[in-house]
Amino acid sequence: MIPSEHQAAPHGQFVGRILHDGEYQVKQLFAQGPAHTIYLATHTTLSLSLMLKQIRADQPLPESVVAELDYMLHGGDMTRRTSHKQTQDTVFPSSGGAYTDRFLREALLLVRLQHPVLPTLYDYFSEDGYWYLVINYIPGTTLRHQMQQYGYLSPHTALGYAIQICDVLDYLHRQQPAVIFGALQPDTVMVTPSSSILLIDFGCAHHLDGKELPPELCAESSPYTAPEEAGGQVDIRTDLYSLGVLVREMIHEPLQQEAGPAIHPSSSIMLRGILNLATQAEKEERFQSAHTFFLALERAYRIEERLSYQRLLLNEAHTQARVHQTAPRAIMFANNPTEEHPSVLDLEQRHLARESLQRIRLERMEQEQIEQQLASFDANLQRRSSMSLSQLSLYSPEMPSASVNNPTPRPAYLFHRFIQISFILALTLFIVMASLLINARVIQPESQRERNHLTSESLTRTASASSNAPPANSWLKLNSLPEAEADHASVYVEIQGRAYIYMNGGYRGGSGHRSYDHHLYRYDIAATRWETVAGNQFPGMVNDTVVVTEKQTLFFNAGYSSDSYNLPSLLYSYQPATEQLTKIVPPAPFRLGFAGALFADQQGHLYLTQGFLHAGKPDTYAGSDWYRYDIATNRWQRLADLPRRLGYVVLSNDEQGHILLFGGSADAGQKRQSAAIYRYDIATNHWSTLAQHLPQTISGASGCLITPTKLVIVGGYEQSRHAGKDTAWLTDLSTLHIQSLNPFPAGGSVLGAIACDGQGHAYMARGADNPGNPTRDFWELSLPATSAPSS
Repeated sequence: MIPSEHQAAPHGQFVGRILHDGEYQVKQLFAQGPAHTIYLATHTTLSLSLMLKQIRADQPLPESVVAELDYMLHGGDMTRRTSHKQTQDTVFPSSGGAYTDRFLREALLLVRLQHPVLPTLYDYFSEDGYWYLVINYIPGTTLRHQMQQYGYLSPHTALGYAIQICDVLDYLHRQQPAVIFGALQPDTVMVTPSSSILLIDFGCAHHLDGKELPPELCAESSPYTAPEEAGGQVDIRTDLYSLGVLVREMIHEPLQQEAGPAIHPSSSIMLRGILNLATQAEKEERFQSAHTFFLALERAYRIEERLSYQRLLLNEAHTQARVHQTAPRAIMFANNPTEEHPSVLDLEQRHLARESLQRIRLERMEQEQIEQQLASFDANLQRRSSMSLSQLSLYSPEMPSASVNNPTPRPAYLFHRFIQISFILALTLFIVMASLLINARVIQPESQRERNHLTSESLTRTASASSNAPPANSWLKLNSLPEAEADHASVYVEIQGRAYIYMNGGYRGGSGHRSYDHHLYRYDIAATRWETVAGNQFPGMVNDTVVVTEKQTLFFNAGYSSDSYNLPSLLYSYQPATEQLTKIVPPAPFRLGFAGALFADQQGHLYLTQGFLHAGKPDTYAGSDWYRYDIATNRWQRLADLPRRLGYVVLSNDEQGHILLFGGSADAGQKRQSAAIYRYDIATNHWSTLAQHLPQTISGASGCLITPTKLVIVGGYEQSRHAGKDTAWLTDLSTLHIQSLNPFPAGGSVLGAIACDGQGHAYMARGADNPGNPTRDFWELSLPATSAPSS
C-alpha cells in the first residue's frame, strides 16, 4: 500500500471546488484507488460532464511531455501518429517521481490511442500539488461493483464482456511497439448501462520494447498477476492471462489448483477448457495472441447462448432469473453519479467536445488579456487626469498674481496648454479602447452570429434551390429484377463489346433458407433483359460488395454468408468469360466482416474496409482495419487504420492518387451515422479528414462513378423512420462540389445496389424502402450529354 502521506487529500475538500481558473466544478467523488482519485465534474461554460483523475504531483513534467501533450491537445492533428523510431525514442521520459511518471504514462497513452472503449483525454493541468487528467464522462459502474452487487454473472454475460475486452487488447497489442495494459482487473473495467466495456486505468500500461517496466506503483501482486510478472518478463500473453483469471472470477470458477466458490452451473466444457488454456503458468502454453483468444471466446459465446436458450425452455421456473443474468442492459447501476445518465460519446463526438473546451479557453484568455490591458490603461489615465487637474489649479489665470505688473509667465501658459491637450488625447484614447472592447465582446460576437445565421440561411436556400431545380437528369424504369430482393451487390461489365450489369442474389424477405437468393444474374443493357448466369451453386452472400478489375474480373467480398449463416471472411473472384469461380481466404489476422467496402484501383490491387465482425448485434462497432490485396501475388497488407471505425461506407477515387471514403455508420444498427469525407493518400499510406461534408449523414447508400470524375450516391438508411431515403447526390471528385439530383422516383432506397457505365448512366436496383420488404424495382439514371465524357 502507498504510505498515508501520499494519499490524495480527503475528497470532502474537493467536492464543490472550482478548479483551473474557474473551468471545472467538482460535483462528487466518483472512485478512489491507491494512487489516484476520480471526481465527477462539470465544465462551467459548456455544461459538459467530465471526469477529473487526480494524482499527486511529486515532480514537474519533462518538457518533451508538455510539448507533445500541448501539440496533440491544443494545436495538432489528433489522428497524427509518430513513426516507429520516434515512438521508441520518446515513449515515456522519466520525471524522477513515481506519481508523476504514472501520470505522464497515462496521459501520453490516452492522447496517442484512439479506440471507442478507451477514455478520451480532453485536457490536463496541475493545481495545489496534484496533477489532473480531464477525460470524457463514463456512466456506469466498475465490474467489481457489479459482481459484488449481483454475485456471479452468467457465462453468456461474462463472455460478452470478455469479447469486448479482448478486442481492445488486440488493438493495444497491435501498436508499434505493442502496448501492455498491465492492470486488468475488475476495478479497471467500467460497465456502462448499455453493457459496453471501457478500460479506465492506464497508469500501469507500458510499451513492449525490452527496456521499460511499469512503475513501482504497479508492482503489487494480485490474483490477476501472471507468474512471469515477478521477474519482469511480460509480453502480450501476460494481459491474456489476466483476462482468463478475470473471466473465471466473473462466473465464480476457481483455478484448478485452488479451492474456491462453486463452479457456475451453466459453464460449458468448452468454456472451462478455454479458461484453463488462458491461465497456464507457462506463457508458451497459453493463447499466443488476443485475436486467437477472441475467436475462441466468440465460439464459446455462441455455445453458451444456445445452452442458455435450451435451459430457459426446459425450466420455465427460472426464466426470470436467467433473463436477469443474460440481459445486462436491464441492470440498474445504483452508484451512477447522476440521475439521468448521458450515453457514452463516440470518438468523433469526444473530439468535438475537446475542441470546444480548448476554444472556450482561448476565448477566455483573450478576454482576460484585453481586460488587463484596459485596467492598466485606466490606472494610467487616472494618474494623468489627477496630475492635470492639480496643475490646472496651480496655474489657473484666475489665481491672484504675484505682481500685478507681471502677467502669467509664458512657460506656465505653455505647460497649461500641454496638460489640456494631453488630457484630451488620453480621454480620446480611453474612448477608442473602450469602443474596441465593446466591439470585441458584444458587437463582433453578435455580428458573427448574424453572419453564421446568414450563411446557414444562404446554404439552406442554396440547398433548397438545388433540390427544387436539380441539374438535368432523368430516371427511367427498366425491366424488373427476376426476384424481389435487397442487400445485394452489382457492377458494370463489358464482355466482347457487349455491356452487362452483373448482380448476385440477395435477401428476399421472411426467414429460413428460402429467404436468400443463391443465384448470379446479369442484365443485358442492349437487350433490356435479365439472364441467370449461375444457379444455386453460386455462394449465397448478403451485405456484400463487388468490384470489377482492369482485366474484367469480378471480386466479391462475401459479407454475411446465407449458406453457413456466419461471417466467413472470404473473397471470391469470378471470370465472366469462363464462369470460373475461385475462393480467396485471407490469412490470419486479416478479417473481413459484413457491410465492408471494396475498391479496385485498376492496377492490380484491391482496397478493403473491415466492416462489422459480429452479426446480429446492432450495437457492435465496425472494425478499423484497412487492407490492400495484391491480385497477382495473392499478398495481403494491412495499411494505416481508418480515421474512424465505419461500415456501410461509399469508396471512390479522385484520379489524383487518393481514395475517398464517404459517410457510413460506426455501429451496425446505423444510429451513429456520419456525414464526413475522408481521403487516403496511396503513396504515403495516410488518412486525412476533409473540410467538406456531405449534405446529410449517409449510411447504407449506393454509389458509383457515373462519369470518370463524378460520383453518384443514392438512398441510404434513415434510422429515425426505419426506412430508406430517396435522395440522390452528384459529387465532383476534383472539387468535391456536391449537387442534388432528382430524387429516386419510386421512394426510399436502402440495401440497394447501383452500377455505372462511366458514360453518364447508372443502373439502380432499389432494394427496399422498408428493409424487411424487398422490391423488384430496377431503374436507370441518366445525366445530360454535357455531363458525360465524349466518346
